[in-house]
Amino acid sequence: MEFLMLFPFVVAMLYAAAVYGVVFFSQYRLQAAVDRAVTAALYVDRSAYDANTLKGKVEERALSVLTGLLENQSGALSAAAENASCVIEPSGMGLLECKVSYNYKDRPLVPLMSFGMLGTFPPVPDTLDAEARAAF
Repeated sequence: MEFLMLFPFVVAMLYAAAVYGVVFFSQYRLQAAVDRAVTAALYVDRSAYDANTLKGKVEERALSVLTGLLENQSGALSAAAENASCVIEPSGMGLLECKVSYNYKDRPLVPLMSFGMLGTFPPVPDTLDAEARAAF
């Protein structure tokens, strides 16, 4: 009798652990891609361009690396390339900011269980966001 009462809770905990593992690993992969894109932008040859052209080349390099890395992701995470952006903040400090967002609510990586009015299980974020900044 105890087994029948506890079995659904044990299965739910194992399922939730698997789902959270996939979500956290996906977040890590997005963050790693953004970090690599910002790092790649720092390798643009500053002596080859004037100040106005340099900003555009840095943004272009970061965005091309970021979209390339995201498109090579396996599964549904490659769709995150649609929401990728790399811009230099207009504050005048030369700060490059790259962001990517994955809509987990519309495209879940793992199917979630729905309990009608009670919602879905396990609760997961609607979006996975990653961002990185670097001064150049």
